[in-house]
Amino acid sequence: MGRSLKSLNCIRCAPSHFKYLFLLAIVCGAIFLFFTISNTTVDFFLSYETPTSPMDFRRSSIPESDEGFTINTVGCTIPGLRPFDDSIKKFITPPDISQCRYANISLLGSNDTHIWVIHERLQYYNVPDNVSFSCCYKPFYRPNTILDITSNDVDERVKYDTCVMFADYIEVANEFVKVSCSYHLKIIYESFFLFAPKKPFISYQAKEKKVNFTDLGRNLTNKTSYNVIVIGIDTVSRLNFYRTMPKTLTFLKMKGAIELLGYNKVGDNTFPNLTPMLMGIKDTDLKKTCWPDLRSSFDNCPIIWKWFKEAGYYTALGEDSAKLGTFNFGKMGFVGNPTDYYTHTFMHEAEINVGNNKDFNSFICMGNKYFYQVLLDYIEALTRTLKSSRLFGFFWEVTLSHDYLNYPMAMDYSYEKFLRKLDKSQYLNDTVLVLLSDHGIRWGNIRHTKQGRLEERLPFVQILLPPSFRENYEYAYNNIKQNSRRLTTPFDIHATLMDLIDLNKIKDEIIDSRRKTSYANERSISLFLPIPTNRTCKTAAIDDHWCTCYKSRKILDSDKKVIDAAQNLVKHLNVLIQDQPQCAQLKLDEILDASEMMVGTQHEREKEWSEIMVVVRTLPGGGVFEATLRQDEAQWMLAGTVSRLNLYGDQSRCVQHYQLKLFCFCQ
Repeated sequence: MGRSLKSLNCIRCAPSHFKYLFLLAIVCGAIFLFFTISNTTVDFFLSYETPTSPMDFRRSSIPESDEGFTINTVGCTIPGLRPFDDSIKKFITPPDISQCRYANISLLGSNDTHIWVIHERLQYYNVPDNVSFSCCYKPFYRPNTILDITSNDVDERVKYDTCVMFADYIEVANEFVKVSCSYHLKIIYESFFLFAPKKPFISYQAKEKKVNFTDLGRNLTNKTSYNVIVIGIDTVSRLNFYRTMPKTLTFLKMKGAIELLGYNKVGDNTFPNLTPMLMGIKDTDLKKTCWPDLRSSFDNCPIIWKWFKEAGYYTALGEDSAKLGTFNFGKMGFVGNPTDYYTHTFMHEAEINVGNNKDFNSFICMGNKYFYQVLLDYIEALTRTLKSSRLFGFFWEVTLSHDYLNYPMAMDYSYEKFLRKLDKSQYLNDTVLVLLSDHGIRWGNIRHTKQGRLEERLPFVQILLPPSFRENYEYAYNNIKQNSRRLTTPFDIHATLMDLIDLNKIKDEIIDSRRKTSYANERSISLFLPIPTNRTCKTAAIDDHWCTCYKSRKILDSDKKVIDAAQNLVKHLNVLIQDQPQCAQLKLDEILDASEMMVGTQHEREKEWSEIMVVVRTLPGGGVFEATLRQDEAQWMLAGTVSRLNLYGDQSRCVQHYQLKLFCFCQ
């Protein structure tokens, strides 16, 4: 201490110009030290470098696998891809999203137990703080019966209770709450609140018999089991996750999350990719399994949360949009509550009453709060409420990430903060967390690049296992690490989740015996088992159109095979809409791109059949479609479904079918 004072006195007694020079040296040294430490920290924690401006991209340092391939096995090679490849730099720009700009200043605050008036903000509503002012607390819920329905759609039914008035604060006793505040008999503010109260545990057997059994503090789940939380972010490829959510990625890497580099989608959009994940079957199999037509509900479908419920878990299904819900967009949804905690009723009411900042397909904000943040806060509240029980939760964000390539940048900080909170609360010590997407961006200019086409088929998957997992299930852990560089699909996620219901199935001795079973041709393989190196798209049930393992070569648009393929594609589109007289017949306007897929042997391609991936524009409407067609002798057939590469907007307003909307141009 004395030495420090002496140094300070020396500075004071020095000539003034020496003082300034000395202080300047200290400041420069501090700045240099700051940037040195900052750069070292960034380089240490980040596996790649993020752009400092839309056009300032530095070389990514993401490690690639063998010989520059993303994965390189006997059955599948996926070329090496870099987040900031030269072909896509121009598409990466910071999103122009302001903070829920059309919302009023919040007049109410809340926590897990209370809602209160923020009196100092009354001035913004021209309300004196000392006058008569009141708010109406109105709970609402989804009735158990469908006799009292206020909506034409069964999953949108809702019932509101009577008002409870308060002027200062009120204790919360409900799951969904609407609060309206009035001054001089005029409503000046309205808000919706989503809570996660502890509910009585109803066992699967009791639920089927309509008998209630209350969990009186007992943990009805095996103590050796883990919580299982699946959180989806719609329309984010593996590399776009790197580009747009580096903070979240850095946290996951720091915690030892396992990334699936060869995770290949199996269908076009959300529904055909989540059906295999949640049910273990293709969406095309639902017609003969549990969902005969669009007028049917999904109540009888073998969705995985039913098996977790049977094993003694609380279950939750939460999405941040009711309109774009996985089971609701163009579909009926559920008649009964599918899970113990189900947010659809709340999100629907919030969307139609206080939803704002609509950006193409969905409302981004609920009042002055992002809808995705509402969902994250709800998940966190559930983890607090059910900390002494076991939870299986499936949650899906769509409002911000669905329509635009770069919008996930706006969510990065929130997701990282959310994960850090779970970590700080020790919740991750008992939880298997799966963070993933269904596919990459399906439209826009990036889709016309080779990398954009591959990214669209390679969504991100990050799996974070609790620290005890590696100790207790060493073989299973080593297998999932190995499988990070194998060809994987949503079917494999389903098999993995099924294994987590009964952890006895992944004990070392059981895994050792299971791996000896021949399953090379199975489409659904648990990630806790070694996935064969000779696995192909065919054995993994990936249609040729979606397969990223195949090489391709460009061919001229004028090639006769290309013209035939394009004409047959348009013919197929017209067959799809032939029962919709309100839809115009489509005509081929232009062939935009064509490639020959290197599928099968050279002899097969030359003598027997070939596959052409073609991109066309049609009239009327200018729809841009991509498909892979196989020519077998004189016949052309689709090798998968058809992708639409540009948005249809309101062109398809005259049809309600969620698939036909892609192809219909309303006359």
